[in-house]
Amino acid sequence: MSVSKNFFKYFLALSLALTSLLCISTWAQATTYYVATNGDDDNPGTEARPWESVDKAADTMEAGDTVYVMAGSYSGFDVTRSGTAYNYISYLAYPGDTPKIGQIYFQYGASYNKFVGFEITYPSGGGVQMNHNNDYNIISNCHIHHCNPGGSVGVDLSGGSDYNIVEDSVIHDVLYAFHTSGTTNRGNIFRRNVCYNISDDGFNFSPSTKDTQLISNVIYDVDWDKSGEADGIHLYDDGTAIVRGNLVYHDGASTGGVFWIHGGSNHIIENNTFVGLSNFSVSDGAIIWLEFTSNVTLKNNISYSSDGSIGVVMGINSSTNDDYNDWYNAGDTSMCVRYGGEWKSVSEYQDEDRRGLHSISQDPKFVNPVSGENGDFHLMPDSPCKDTGENGAEMGAYGVAVPDSGNGEEEAKVRNQPNPFQAGKDETYIVYSLKQPSNVTITIYDLLGQEVWRKSYEAGENGGKEENNSVPWDGRNLSGEVVGNGGYICRIWVERENRYMVGKIAVAK
Repeated sequence: MSVSKNFFKYFLALSLALTSLLCISTWAQATTYYVATNGDDDNPGTEARPWESVDKAADTMEAGDTVYVMAGSYSGFDVTRSGTAYNYISYLAYPGDTPKIGQIYFQYGASYNKFVGFEITYPSGGGVQMNHNNDYNIISNCHIHHCNPGGSVGVDLSGGSDYNIVEDSVIHDVLYAFHTSGTTNRGNIFRRNVCYNISDDGFNFSPSTKDTQLISNVIYDVDWDKSGEADGIHLYDDGTAIVRGNLVYHDGASTGGVFWIHGGSNHIIENNTFVGLSNFSVSDGAIIWLEFTSNVTLKNNISYSSDGSIGVVMGINSSTNDDYNDWYNAGDTSMCVRYGGEWKSVSEYQDEDRRGLHSISQDPKFVNPVSGENGDFHLMPDSPCKDTGENGAEMGAYGVAVPDSGNGEEEAKVRNQPNPFQAGKDETYIVYSLKQPSNVTITIYDLLGQEVWRKSYEAGENGGKEENNSVPWDGRNLSGEVVGNGGYICRIWVERENRYMVGKIAVAK
């Protein structure tokens, strides 16, 4: 099956994996190199005669150059060179491979570098370290794990590192998944990442939240070693953040909450799902805890407490613009909202404060609200949060609006469970509904746009039904080989409706 030019454009915009191919003006100057474990650093770095170390590539490449790293284990290295805005230095996993590498450490000022498709693990410290004015770097489709488990960080930004992107990555068995500190770090974007088995906070920005964006991340099993202090997302002090489309569910002990903001102003918190499950406990806090912050927008969120003793949203010396949310306490509906005084039910809050007049306090009816990888926080068809958000939107993480790609492709309505899953060991089920029975073709691509798996179904059978299609994929490609860790794109062609639906799948071993 051929892949349309428009679809490749969509992949380029989605993953940023092939940005350098668009730089026509510098095409002639760009060089492509290769690294393999059986190579030699005295080689010219061609595919036939590759280098042996990634260090050699890091010391050689100039703006616009690309290196493909083949399967195998490599030592960590320092990133010392910089690309430019339209000519990144690109470190890419060789197609079909998932090379394993140690710590990636960015030296002072190293900017405009891109890493796609690596497994990063470093028992002695953090996985990715940007500590010294490292700007406009991209970490995409990587698997970052066991970085000094319980003692270090998956991705660490400090020292004024601005406008970096970390996306479509799986991070687990670390102290923090993401951390910023020191001099203010501005404009960084963290999107579509899956984080679990975190000893402390999933996101810990303390301080340095200026113009930060947290978009469509999944965070669970923080405080997995039960040390007693952990937050799903913790934003501390200066600046403004956009937090949209995130799913955070938590069953550990915490001094703060599932979501905690301390300081700053004008934060936008929209279409998130924040859940405290049966074992969740908090010291004088809540699921959402706001301290010393002003003009916070809270809209289209679902915040759920399974324990009557744990409140839903609490503000201390904070001002908010909140409406169209579902604040629900399954154990005690009087423990939903508190701003300075006593806990109140949502209706009392509406009557007394005249805010949140379109908010509700009802069971959101999640599909499977349990901890761990089997948790499914999509909404059941009869959920009171369906189409009751602002402007008729669906509340919660899965109701966040997804811009159309321009090719008639829809990215809302396709999901898989479990996500992430272990390729070759488990199956994940691709779940979707159609407007009417139709022939469909499901194709899975890696983030370089290469076809991994494909299967077709006829109208009326499972896969082509009007409702509740559930199609298994075991994480193997068309040759029967287990695919590597990272992110994949699931694209479903619906023949009768003449359209595509698109979703994302995360693989983690």
